[in-house]
Amino acid sequence: MKLRRYLSEDFSYSRSGEIRRLRTLDNDKSIRILSIFAFIVSSILFAQNILSPGTPSGGHLQFLYGLSFGSSALFSSLMLAVLALKDGKGRKLSYLAMIGYVGLLTLTTTFATLVDQYHTADYSAFCFGLLLLPLFLRASFVTYLTIVSINLLFFSLGYSFMIERELTPSVVTPIIAFSIASVGTAINVEGTRLKSNLLQLQLEESNKNLKELSHKDSLTGLFNRRHLMESLSTLLAASKRYDFPLSVLLLDLDHFKKANDSLGHQVGDKLLATIGRLLSGLVRDCDVAARYGGEEFCVVLSNTNIEGAKFVAERIRDRIETETFEEIPWTITVSIGVASRESDETPEDFLKAADKKLYESKAAGRNRVSA
Repeated sequence: MKLRRYLSEDFSYSRSGEIRRLRTLDNDKSIRILSIFAFIVSSILFAQNILSPGTPSGGHLQFLYGLSFGSSALFSSLMLAVLALKDGKGRKLSYLAMIGYVGLLTLTTTFATLVDQYHTADYSAFCFGLLLLPLFLRASFVTYLTIVSINLLFFSLGYSFMIERELTPSVVTPIIAFSIASVGTAINVEGTRLKSNLLQLQLEESNKNLKELSHKDSLTGLFNRRHLMESLSTLLAASKRYDFPLSVLLLDLDHFKKANDSLGHQVGDKLLATIGRLLSGLVRDCDVAARYGGEEFCVVLSNTNIEGAKFVAERIRDRIETETFEEIPWTITVSIGVASRESDETPEDFLKAADKKLYESKAAGRNRVSA
């Protein structure tokens, strides 16, 4: 059955952290709107009940209506105060607080229905409270069912003990019908919201993947040159402002053309991919490892002076030299140039300084670090 499938999906999605996060965001916005309008409407009805009541002034009905409208206004004003306090501290309203507030409002409308039943046969307040429930609260099916059941029980007990009348089928049937309608509305509305949320999450994930692809080199898994230049520019500006050291390494695989020419480009690609994986494991999360172009790589070392950068460069050089590369019968080595920030360098100047040192490493016989 479709209903059973929806309910099983609802229970499954309710346990999803992302769905709970979206529900909380939606509820936070809805509760603000509900609190404001509930306070305004309740205050108007409360004032009208005192100044120009539709029942005998000072009578039992006037007191009960005043209690109903006054309670609703009080709950709403307290919720607005809580929301303002939460905003001041930069926090979100808790899920339980939202359920409690909306639950109290539905009980207030149920109480108003009991008062109506005391002198008329009006069910409008009960219908209004429960049918608006799924529009202002995002919750699981169990939560909706619990709130509706509590209101149904409250009406039944109130009718028997507050009004002191017999609860006949003609009285309780409309209440049961409105309760079922509320649950049905909740199933339909929340089902639509869940589908919308899933599409939203899929879109967010797609955008995240696209953004990552635009900044990553597909072969090595490292950042690409575009991301490197953006990061280097940002880190240089921060380094100048907060006066912390910044260093950069430029790496070039020795005799890479030999691997491509004698063993084929597929072997060369595997070599580059392995180098990318090695570099990822040899640098910190705060550093930026990128493919600079071809067989050249670049590592930006944050908060690292020239001595620290030389140490990292030697560790990388030694790790690559001792690594066994599949399908390549000779030892793979790397030449590295190291530069540290000096005065007001641009990213291009910074890389030129490292490139100059890289050239010195190659000219001196390769497989070495120059700083």
